[in-house]
Amino acid sequence: MSDLERRAVKGVFWTVIQSLGGRGLSLAVFVILARLLTPADFGLVAMAGVFIALLEVLVQQGFSTAITQREHLEPAHESTAFWTNVILSAFMGAALWASADWVAKLYDAPDLAPVVRWLSAILPLRALVAVPVGLLQRRLEFRLLAVRSIFGAFVGGAAGLVAAFAGWGVYALVVQQLLGGVAEVLAVWGAAAWWPRLTFSARHLRDLLGFSFHVVGASLLDFLNRRSDDFLIGVFLGGVALGYYAVAYRVLRVMTQVMATTGTVVAFSAFSRLQGQPDRMRDAFYRSTQAASVVATPVFIGVSVVAPTAVPLIFGEQFAESGIVLRILALIGVVHAISYYNFAVYVGIGRPDIRLKLLTVHTTVNVVAFFIAVRWGIVAVASAYVIRAYVLIPLDLFAIRRLIGVSPRRYFRNFAPAALSSALMVVALVVVQRLSLGPAPELFLSIAVGAAVYSAGMYLLAPALVRELWSKVTLMLSRQGTS
Repeated sequence: MSDLERRAVKGVFWTVIQSLGGRGLSLAVFVILARLLTPADFGLVAMAGVFIALLEVLVQQGFSTAITQREHLEPAHESTAFWTNVILSAFMGAALWASADWVAKLYDAPDLAPVVRWLSAILPLRALVAVPVGLLQRRLEFRLLAVRSIFGAFVGGAAGLVAAFAGWGVYALVVQQLLGGVAEVLAVWGAAAWWPRLTFSARHLRDLLGFSFHVVGASLLDFLNRRSDDFLIGVFLGGVALGYYAVAYRVLRVMTQVMATTGTVVAFSAFSRLQGQPDRMRDAFYRSTQAASVVATPVFIGVSVVAPTAVPLIFGEQFAESGIVLRILALIGVVHAISYYNFAVYVGIGRPDIRLKLLTVHTTVNVVAFFIAVRWGIVAVASAYVIRAYVLIPLDLFAIRRLIGVSPRRYFRNFAPAALSSALMVVALVVVQRLSLGPAPELFLSIAVGAAVYSAGMYLLAPALVRELWSKVTLMLSRQGTS
């Protein structure tokens, strides 16, 4: 095993810890907050979140990714990126604060204005961590990133829960985000051991913008691709409907972050080191996407089956409609878990322009589909989102084939064991549901039976693959135990 492979394995381990620790903790806090707050509270924060997410893209300028990817990085690149982010964030935060009343009028939600003003402070916090995070990813220091994520989730979650129990309503969610952001800044700066110089170089800024231009363009399109549904639901259906949708989408996002981005964050850094070695990159791509399918397929398919039972049981009966939405949305998780590796290839080999072109198509189709579907409600919007993802799979595969010579036959054959084993699992879960045991026993039995049937199916259909993946897991754990 090469040094890069050892560092990548170590990176996967700590990214798993970050995902399960930080995001798992956030999800646990989210569950408790859902039982203390209302769908309308979550709807208000989701409305503000659309504008926060848009300005975050403009503030960060893709510099974090550019710093991770750049082959030759100089101190002037780092400092220039930092000060550019800080200045832009101050301007954008002030602009959002001043526009709060306009945003509230757009949604016809008077209570939204103060929420927007408070959340505008998130933009400077995000700017402060962009460059240090890029440096940590560049050095494959994923242990330190995991500590940052868990610390931020803990501080923000604790503050949010205290505020919720104190009866602060929607502002409990605001407190959670703001104090969690402050905690992440402290953790990242302590971990990165880096300080910006009081310098600014136009030449180094142009170096970074040459790469980040495409990253920013892709991020803006990705924003439209993933947040236009929130915007349209908020405008046409109101805050309560958006609250139901936001809860379901939050569960999907946490699952996707754990399942999909765990490996792709590390893959991006590793693929960046394999530039000019297409054979090795193609082999790594096959192995990465197949491993992702083995883990993600049963989880997302299983959640789709049990969501109408699990969501009301976990979040409360007031979010029963969110369970129906999650049943639909979970089906896109399989596509996300695998297709995120495409992004790692595009950016890792310095071709973010390819992702920009593909996102243009995805976003156009998505926005049109959302605009048409929103008149039939949030379930129709979720369905449009999922259908678009599956219809455009061939386009994504065509692009990745052109770059690294992927064989479509081998690509899809790699997913067959997980798909067939998941189909067997679905049959078993339907049988469990027919027993009419009640919500809690049904959910626990579904998890146990689903895991057993899927594991047995995988072992029967692809025993060599199971042994290979298990050996990598045990190797990763043993190396961490001796490090």
